[in-house]
Amino acid sequence: MRRSLKYGLYAAVLAGVIGSTVAWIGVDKTVNVQIDGQTTRVHTVAGDVRGTLKSAGYAIGAHDVVAPAAGAKVHNGSTIVFKRGRLLHLTIDGVRRDLWVTDPTVAQALADLGFPTATFASVSRDKRLPLTPTDINIRAPKSVTLVLAGQSQALETTDLTVSDLLMDEGIGVGPDDKVTPATETALTDGLTVTVQRVTTSQVVQVQPLPFPTTQQQDSTLAKGTTTVVKAGKAGSQQVILAIVYVDGVPTGQTVLSSVVLVPPTTQVEKVGTKVAPPATAPAAAPVAVDPASAQGIAQQMLLARGWGSDQFSCLVTLWNHESGWNVADQNRSSGAYGIPQALPGSKMAAYGADWQTNPATQIAWGLAYIAGRYGTPCGAWSSWQAKGWY
Repeated sequence: MRRSLKYGLYAAVLAGVIGSTVAWIGVDKTVNVQIDGQTTRVHTVAGDVRGTLKSAGYAIGAHDVVAPAAGAKVHNGSTIVFKRGRLLHLTIDGVRRDLWVTDPTVAQALADLGFPTATFASVSRDKRLPLTPTDINIRAPKSVTLVLAGQSQALETTDLTVSDLLMDEGIGVGPDDKVTPATETALTDGLTVTVQRVTTSQVVQVQPLPFPTTQQQDSTLAKGTTTVVKAGKAGSQQVILAIVYVDGVPTGQTVLSSVVLVPPTTQVEKVGTKVAPPATAPAAAPVAVDPASAQGIAQQMLLARGWGSDQFSCLVTLWNHESGWNVADQNRSSGAYGIPQALPGSKMAAYGADWQTNPATQIAWGLAYIAGRYGTPCGAWSSWQAKGWY
């Protein structure tokens, strides 16, 4: 009896041990857990996804992605995909945005957010994203036009400022060069950036030096009459000019120095003060003279002085600006009169009493005035260009 009881007790204990082992085998599972793309095997007795991840040391956050769902049951050999959320502090072309992603790298996150590879990112695209927030500056590609020395080029860039663009394109800017807009200007889509090369060179010129005029009152001459006592003579001077070029085109000049080579001779004139008696008859009305006819007279007189066709061209241009070759032209503000715009017009009386109507008289006086004061018509025209009068 004792021996039978003993064997029976052993059998009962052995059956209990075997039964509990079978039950444990049914609870313990091996589950494949893929965490942020990396797979590991986890042994667990948990019955669902959430418990399995918890037993592996992971908690499901609000921005995490898990498949199957957290409450789904797991079995031996099940696979769980778990992607943890990462917070990105993005600054996109100066605008701040906070976004959550579940991508493990910067490259994958930017691609999933729709940013092409040409987009500038302040953080390396190969970097793995930590679970802590990451700051990334983003600049989208912009189409800009670069105009350099008059030549245009279309560019696509992620540079932040005009200065960055010029540096990346290898374009140096000299101290006198002009950049539009300013180098610190932020680049925007469609912006045109213009770089103008500014250079300066020095030029030596010999220029005519107009003669001064002094006037003496003479009571024996009729009022308004002027006679030349001593003819003046134009001198010459050497001038050093600084000429400014923008993209190779001269745009301005500055006189650096001047030296008198031949001093001018002062012209002495007598101005009449005698009041003429009242006219007994009205003056004849000016006769209209065709400008072409007047120019023909002037050309003959000019050639007689030994001047060439170049001087005639300067004369035509000069008197076109002064009077348009109109015999009766009178400046309302100054009182200058006739084709050469004598001031006063009565100066021309020295060459004829018909100075008010006769183009030949006016031209004869005008050519003598130019010869005495400027030497040649081109000398007078050069002076006119500098002062606006001659």
